[in-house]
Amino acid sequence: MKNAPDKEEVENVWREMYGKEVQHNGEAHWIENQYQQNPSMEWSSVCEKDVSDALRTMLNWKAPGRNQIANFWFKQLTATHKHIAALFNKLIEEDQISEWLTAGVTFLIAKNRNTENPKNYRPVTCLPTMYKLMTSIISRRLQKYVDDENLMPKEQKGCCSESKGCKDQLLISKAILQECKRREKNLCMAWIDYQKAFDRDPHIWIIKSLELIGINNKVILLTKKVVGYWRTQKIS
Repeated sequence: MKNAPDKEEVENVWREMYGKEVQHNGEAHWIENQYQQNPSMEWSSVCEKDVSDALRTMLNWKAPGRNQIANFWFKQLTATHKHIAALFNKLIEEDQISEWLTAGVTFLIAKNRNTENPKNYRPVTCLPTMYKLMTSIISRRLQKYVDDENLMPKEQKGCCSESKGCKDQLLISKAILQECKRREKNLCMAWIDYQKAFDRDPHIWIIKSLELIGINNKVILLTKKVVGYWRTQKIS
């Protein structure tokens, strides 16, 4: 790549963001009061059907990560599904996780033509297929629990099932603008954009949020273990 930043410059930028442990301030009593009546999420062992259903929604040739095994092969080798389910149950119950499972390969993709600035890159990490499969199964269960208990605010468009997120918000804004123009009404609008919002969420606050909404303790303990083993190969 022409005019690419030096390796040291890139590492300094991301070390500033990811190299420092951040703690939430703990002052979120309004959230605790809002969710204190929630029931606890029930958990059952991962079964063969969970593996098959999750694989069905995964793209065949998506980047497989370090293990280099594409989703296509897991879909075709159906005899392995019950064994994969058994391995996932073992991982959830044990105190440790194999490091290869959570190790990714990170690439920096330039956002614009200003390739000299290391801040103008978007990190994309390719994770092992098995890790993505396991987290997909857990995510589907979390989504079902959140939907069944009606825990997601109606205003929230991201991270919702059957929601187009950004497209939904853009269509809403377009409808409002067209209606105001048609009725010749004055309108003031404002958008708030949090810089690197997802990148800066403290892990400890993510754990706290799971606890507040009643997520099963096995999922919470697994999340803590996984976060502790997150690794990435040399960024290129």
